[in-house]
Amino acid sequence: MIKKMKFTLAPFLLVLTLGACSDKEKAESKEETAPETAEQPETLTEQPASELELPENDEVAVVVNEEEVKGNIYSSVARQLESSLAAQGQNTSNADTAEQVKSQAITVIVSNKLIIQDAEKKGHKADETVLKERLEEMKGQFENEEAMNKTLKATGYTMEDLENQLREQLVYESYVSEEIRSGEVTDEEVQKAYDSFVESSEQKAPALKEMEPAIRQSLEQQKTQDAVFARIEELKKDAKIEIKI
Repeated sequence: MIKKMKFTLAPFLLVLTLGACSDKEKAESKEETAPETAEQPETLTEQPASELELPENDEVAVVVNEEEVKGNIYSSVARQLESSLAAQGQNTSNADTAEQVKSQAITVIVSNKLIIQDAEKKGHKADETVLKERLEEMKGQFENEEAMNKTLKATGYTMEDLENQLREQLVYESYVSEEIRSGEVTDEEVQKAYDSFVESSEQKAPALKEMEPAIRQSLEQQKTQDAVFARIEELKKDAKIEIKI
């Protein structure tokens, strides 16, 4: 079974996918003893064959409040979920598992789109300066522009798609920062989380004072995720959602 996600970052997985490809490419380029028949860096950007039934890149997959989400976005999310399952030893060639992936991918896409739409309605915009900085950071993960373009092509995206994804991520961050109220993390919650860690740890745990910052940050993130999830459920009540695949 796929656990129901209570976060809304999955549609930004293109960024993670590109980063992973560039890291792999760099690691491969450092192999000094690789035989001449080894795959060239550009082949590393190709995605492995998927067991899922995926739409065409330009095909409309989902419509959220009359805004279309294309197949390349759906495929990116679905294949990330597929990869996660594969790492757990689960095969999406199984019809039930494939259907679960499809359902979860649609849920994640709809959730993100609802949040972005609400954010834009409330006036949240991406800081163009920060957007340019993040684009440059992304480009810097690749040896050159050609390598990045090959990765984009392999994932079914264009540079415009990437820019839009990064822009939405910035809008999301602004929205969560200003619109989502998740409540303070109490000392009691920190202590409870620490005690649970100590009980489950096979090794001697560090002192609470040492672990407190990380525990508090983790709890804050979880509360924010829960608050975002609750907001999504509210937005779904009045949303018009059409599944086209």
